[in-house]
Amino acid sequence: MAKIFSISDFKEGLDLRKSALTAPGGSLRILDNAVLTQGGEIAKRQAFVPMVTLPPEASYIFGQGSTLHVFGVNLTAGGVGGLIVPVVWHNLSYPAGATGAVAVHDVEAFDDGFYVTGRDTVGQSFIWWNGVVVLEVGGGQSRGTYARTYKTKMYRADGRYLRFSGVNAPPVNDPASVTNPGAGFINAAIHDPDGENLVAMEIFYDKVAVLARLMTQLWILDPDPTKDALQQVIRIGTMAEHSVAQFGTGDILFLSDSGVRSLKSQTVTTTAAVSDVGSSIDPIMTMLIRTNPTDCLNAQAVVQPIAGRYWISVADQIFVLSYFPAGKITAWSRFLPGFVVEEFAVVVNQIYCRDPNNNVWLYGGNDGVTFDSSAVTVRTPHHSMDTPTQRKRIQSVDIMCQGQWVLKMGMLPNNVDAFETVATVQDNTYGLQTIPFAGYGTHVGLELTHAAPGPALLASVHLRLDEGSTK
Repeated sequence: MAKIFSISDFKEGLDLRKSALTAPGGSLRILDNAVLTQGGEIAKRQAFVPMVTLPPEASYIFGQGSTLHVFGVNLTAGGVGGLIVPVVWHNLSYPAGATGAVAVHDVEAFDDGFYVTGRDTVGQSFIWWNGVVVLEVGGGQSRGTYARTYKTKMYRADGRYLRFSGVNAPPVNDPASVTNPGAGFINAAIHDPDGENLVAMEIFYDKVAVLARLMTQLWILDPDPTKDALQQVIRIGTMAEHSVAQFGTGDILFLSDSGVRSLKSQTVTTTAAVSDVGSSIDPIMTMLIRTNPTDCLNAQAVVQPIAGRYWISVADQIFVLSYFPAGKITAWSRFLPGFVVEEFAVVVNQIYCRDPNNNVWLYGGNDGVTFDSSAVTVRTPHHSMDTPTQRKRIQSVDIMCQGQWVLKMGMLPNNVDAFETVATVQDNTYGLQTIPFAGYGTHVGLELTHAAPGPALLASVHLRLDEGSTK
């Protein structure tokens, strides 16, 4: 007797923890240039639209409110190309004692000013406040690689030290200041030996997570440094400072040596725990960490406004987490933009990114709804339909989709990368004749691709089949 097998659940997204023959329903082997919607359907990503090429001295972009800020040492203002948002150019003075070119590494806003960290070609770090190099008490240049504004003070990672400014004064480093008291430092290494070389900081509910590569310390930090207190030490950290981002209601996502992880609050206690939110893409990420460690150290992350998706770029790939608890959706996918992301910048509700050639790209274009012909690829596991030793004969296929899709099918369990083209479908087949197919085997996998202009959606695929004998 014929039966219908429907593939309409994609809520697990990209998941490579199991083989193609044993992976669960709802998971995918490939999900490129698409995301999961709140309803669990697959939607094509928008286009990365080139906007402008910045001057060669520009080395960082940063979004604040409705303005895109461009930073660089000895920078002169350039053109704005197709940008329709305001652009502000920030020229940083060349620091004394620097060697070679100096590039911006991190930017943090403080009220109406900007606190900037940078490095020269031999790795020396420097600090600027509103374009001027920051000095320590008694002379000498301030050092630091990562900065974070918190409770009227500026905090920065400087090797094993977490340094902080005076109240309401990011460039004030003098603990004896009466006008702007509160400056000082914390030596993280004396609280835990893995606290060497702090990497990043992020607000974690009522605390601040201070991350090294192998450790995270949770601190209560106060404008009065005598009230600072260490609350918890966790045996995991981050290898990439710009992969750290606050996500959802206060959790922190970051790239560790084992993959993307989440620092979450326990539901009953106030302590923190680590979850393996990125475990489904661990096979990809751990391979990248082993083979492209420099690219992973330079990973960049951003939380997409409105939809709230977490993006993390490694080299020329962007991994995207679609997380919608109401729909029980936790799904990863991958974008292939065709360039390496140097950093992201959020302006209003749109994402800008800069590539190594100083081209600035805008996701979705100025109107926010621009699409291109980027190739979407969706590949399912080879489904056994709960009877892995029983042969099935596929008679026909129906698809619920929008846009033009090419459907391929594979029924060779010993070659899960072999697929046969079945049909090219425009929109859905419900009002048309079903698509005939003559296939026989124990498992069936599907691959669907879309490479036409405009938006596209994939909702479900339905197979009409006859079950045969058991082997």
